[in-house]
Amino acid sequence: MGARVKMRRLIATVLLAIWMSSASFAQSTSPKRVLLVYQSDGAIPANIAFEQSLAQHLRTAMGPRLEFYHEQLDSTRFPEYTQQKVAALRSQYADLKIDVIIFFGNTLTEVLPGVPVVQVSNGEPDRTGAFHPANFVYVSFNIDALKEIGVAHRLQRKARKVVLISGVAPLDLATLRQFERRLRSDPNLDIQIVDNASVPEVLAMVSHLPKDTIVLPIAYSRDPAGNTYVPRDIVSKLANASTAPVYAVSDTYVGIGAVGGYVVSWTKTGELTAEAAVQIAQGKAPADVVLGSPGSGVYLFDWRQLKRWGFSVDDLPPGSAVEYRTFTAWELYRWRILAGIAIIAAQFLLIVALLVHRRRMRQAEESLRETAGHLLQSQDEERRRIARDLHDGTAQHLSGMALTIGQVLADFPPGNDQLRKLLQDSHVASREALNEIRTVSYVLHPPILDGVGLVPALHWYLEGLQKRTPLRVNLQTPAEIPDISPDGERALFRIVQESITNVIRHSGGSAISVSLVPNGKKVTLEIEDNGSGMSPEHLSLIESTASLGVGIAGMRERVRQLKGTFKISSSPRGTRVVVSIPTNGASNAANLASR
Repeated sequence: MGARVKMRRLIATVLLAIWMSSASFAQSTSPKRVLLVYQSDGAIPANIAFEQSLAQHLRTAMGPRLEFYHEQLDSTRFPEYTQQKVAALRSQYADLKIDVIIFFGNTLTEVLPGVPVVQVSNGEPDRTGAFHPANFVYVSFNIDALKEIGVAHRLQRKARKVVLISGVAPLDLATLRQFERRLRSDPNLDIQIVDNASVPEVLAMVSHLPKDTIVLPIAYSRDPAGNTYVPRDIVSKLANASTAPVYAVSDTYVGIGAVGGYVVSWTKTGELTAEAAVQIAQGKAPADVVLGSPGSGVYLFDWRQLKRWGFSVDDLPPGSAVEYRTFTAWELYRWRILAGIAIIAAQFLLIVALLVHRRRMRQAEESLRETAGHLLQSQDEERRRIARDLHDGTAQHLSGMALTIGQVLADFPPGNDQLRKLLQDSHVASREALNEIRTVSYVLHPPILDGVGLVPALHWYLEGLQKRTPLRVNLQTPAEIPDISPDGERALFRIVQESITNVIRHSGGSAISVSLVPNGKKVTLEIEDNGSGMSPEHLSLIESTASLGVGIAGMRERVRQLKGTFKISSSPRGTRVVVSIPTNGASNAANLASR
């Protein structure tokens, strides 16, 4: 018997666990049905923004289990049909288990008896009707009128006049009276009520207001003639016509011309409503529902309108949101601009440094050229001095010595042949020394160059060279070269001397050709030999030699001082030097141009 009792208890426990699991599974997979009912028109911009936020937050919380329905009674335009529509809705949703009803409107209507209701309204909660407080949750989107005016006073410190504008629809007037009662508590405000004017009359009135007036359109959905409007469109027209700033009570009014203010956030209203509906759908009693925020008001402004009326963002309340802000290029790309400026500045400084360096290099090169010119001039002067000293001093002494020895030999008595032989050898040596001294003197500075010019000096020098060396020389020159400066004659003569010295000492050539050709504004000297030439590396090394007045570098520097050109080429068949210097006329013109 005891075993049977235990078995029965075990079976009962298993069945209970299975039933509880099935119930939990059915509960977790059963749909959650939410019905949204608008008292008036659900197609106005504010209601559309509210419903989008509501549906989004409901789907986020409930997922695919959500079944969302929405209807509208349209009691404002068709009040006589309200009960008929309620009856139709009860019949339509009789077979559906609606978990929660969201009623959007100030006059709460019982749509489905017994179903929990979340009322969304800007009026006072209705707890006197058919609904018991235990089955009712109230979500308010009422705007604190004093906060709205407080924001306006932050921006318009001298403003005291407040113009409240509304239509004649019952909801319009009810909202207007709420604002009026709240603002009447402030004795410093001059309140003007505009609640029975047509749209053209209202636009004409606001177009002549002082700038320090606060214009606050509350709600305008119907005019005295019975015409209906979308309040958002009326706010846009008022903002365009008004000579004073127009403030907003709804976030849907921001972006169409209103400055902004303490406004209803329909996104936040939808979020709070969804929060209450989700708690009820999950089984919480309406009386136990706790909302995360007491209201849905936010500080929201249009940056463009702030700039239009000269208001500063710094005067806005803390936590204000500013939309439609147009950023300047500096605000958008500040760091990129600063980086670009830094790069440009660095490049500028680098360019300046390079220019300064180039200028210093040019000054150094100019100084070097002047030094080279002075050095070449000093060399020529020193050559001239040495040549004159040799000619006038040493040569004269040797000449006197040779004459004396010759006179002694002429008067020498017969006999003593050995002494005579010594005197004869001395006489010959003195004559040879005299000739060598004169040759060196003439090579250092031939007097004929200063006397009769370059062409005769070249003939004299090369003819003497052929007598002293086995080198064959071919000289081609005109009879004379007019209009060439003494410096130019000396430079060409020295280049011929240096070239022939190089042939004799280095190339081992047996023949050399020298050509001097005047050509208009310049004189060209060509020197070519048949020696072994130089390798490109050796030629490059010689050309880069920094010594002045020696070898090829000295030739080039002499030509540069005269603003001429110097070219040298070499091959195994010989070396060719081509020099061109300007004549006096061309040189003077170049100097004038360089100045």
